[in-house]
Parts: sequence; structure tokens; C-alpha cells
Amino acid sequence: MINRRSLRVKVLQLLFSYYNQVIHKQDKKKLQLEISKQLNKSILDIEKSYYDIISLLIVFKNINEEKKMIAEDELIKKSALRFNLSKNSIINFLETNSSVIDGLIKHKNGWSPKTEKIRNWYNILLQQEFYKTYISIEQPSFDEDYDFLQNLILKFLFKYEDIQKSFEEDNIFWNEDFLIVKSMIKKTLKTINSSNFNTFATASLSEDIKDDVKFACSLFDFVIDNSNEYDEYISKFAKNWDFDRISLMDRTILRMGIGEMTNFSNIPLKVSINECIDIAKNYSTPKSGKFINGLLDVISLNLLKEDKIIKTGKGLIDNK
Repeated sequence: MINRRSLRVKVLQLLFSYYNQVIHKQDKKKLQLEISKQLNKSILDIEKSYYDIISLLIVFKNINEEKKMIAEDELIKKSALRFNLSKNSIINFLETNSSVIDGLIKHKNGWSPKTEKIRNWYNILLQQEFYKTYISIEQPSFDEDYDFLQNLILKFLFKYEDIQKSFEEDNIFWNEDFLIVKSMIKKTLKTINSSNFNTFATASLSEDIKDDVKFACSLFDFVIDNSNEYDEYISKFAKNWDFDRISLMDRTILRMGIGEMTNFSNIPLKVSINECIDIAKNYSTPKSGKFINGLLDVISLNLLKEDKIIKTGKGLIDNK
């Protein structure tokens, strides 16, 4: 579910962090190692956020179950429909599924029905129209349980501001990771297509997470280890531009582009350049895409002439 674009954005963000901090640090290698570890962790933490969302479903169900047990001792009995959430067949399945349990244990999920902010979220949930509709149904069917679950995730967990803010506080990359987690959750929902759950599967973050982490961390280290050399190319070919006038973000994107072009023989030049252009459009100024495009194109042609770019495999050699 994670792709190379997402990995490049993470690398860019942490390179930018490194360049902002390094001017105040004496031990540059130590800083590089610390941020490289942060990069590694930030990739793996996407899966943790996925399981955190699933855990919230279970915790809400458990709070509702707790309320149900308290209600059993009440002298004045109220409608049992208030506790449809505690009987939701899909959430009950998730709570006992071995893959889900393994994921929660692996990522040391800490959500608890006793957590004050979660109980506050639960109380807000009770006011939602889709929740009120759900508790008006006597003995909800599988399809009705499923519709409620979709609404709970897509209309509440992914949209309620306080929940999103909580994820942002725990994860500085949440704005980017959110889309990946949302995609993983949607993929999981699609596997729940029958009451026997015979097609259920938790979503995988990557087909080869070790390779993805290796790509990101290698690119990060290549850029830092060769920054001075890359800056020489930028200074040489940035006509009418003083190097110091180029924004740090644009310099970082350019360094990353050069690092990818010169160190990953299996990635076409066009891909590396186009990815940097798109990232510049989203994370720098409106004019940065055009600037990055022109400069990386010129630099790549000169690096090819100097045999500093070597591509292998069909379709990887031609830069045009």
C-alpha cells in the first residue's frame, strides 16, 4: 500500500530536517544516524496507525459492553438497542481474529476503554446521526452491522477533528500517512463481504517492506554523504541563480533527485525527474516544479556524459 512516492516524501522531509539541524550540531554523523533511524521508524509506524484504527473500533465496542453490564443493574430498564454496538458481529470478529491480535501485540497498541480521551470520543459518537440510526434497529443484520462499521470509520474516525489531532500529535507524518492508512482500512473492509468472514484479510503495508526501507534509508544516506558534490552540480548548472538564493526545500529536492539518478540503476531517469517535479509542486513554491524540471534535466544529461549515471535494463537507458 505504501509506494515510492510516499517513501520519497518521507526522505525529503527528513533530509530537510537534517539540513536545518546540522548547522547547530558538531557530530554530523550522529545526527545522520538518528534521523535515519527516525526515517526507518516512520515507515513502520504506518502499519501501527492502521492497527490503532482497528483497535479504536474494539475499544468503542468494549465501552458499550461495559455500559450494557451497568444497565443490567438499573431499576428502570431502558431500550436494549442502545447496546447494538456491543453486539456488532464484525467488530466482535475483529476482536478475536488472530491476525488482528498479532498486529495489536506487535505494535504494542495502548488504547484502553479507561483512557479519558477515548471515552470522550465515545460520547461524541453517541451524538452522530448514523449511530442513532443504528441503535434504532432491532437485531441488526450483517449488512446493517457492516454499514455502521463503514460509517464509524469513514465518517467518524477519519473525520472527527479531535481524533485526527491525536494521531497528528503522536505522528508528525500523519498528514501523509493518513491516506495510506485510509487505503489500507478500505482494502480490509472490502475483504469483509460475508458473515462467515472467509475472505477476511488484514492489509499489508508493502509487498516487500525490507526493500522499501532499504530504498528510503539508502537514498537518505546517499544524499547526505554526497551533498557537497551534488551542490557543485546545482551551482554549475543553475544559470542566473546564486546557490544561496535557492530555497532549502528546492536544494533538498535537487540533491535527492541527483542522489536517486546516480545511485539507483534500476530506476529510469524520467521517473526520478518526474517524481521530483511532482513533489516540488506539492511541497515547495508554485514555480518550483518548472525550476526543478529544467535543472535536473540539464544535470542528468551532463552526468550521463561523465558516466556518473548508469542505467541497466530495457527502457532505462534513454533519458528522452
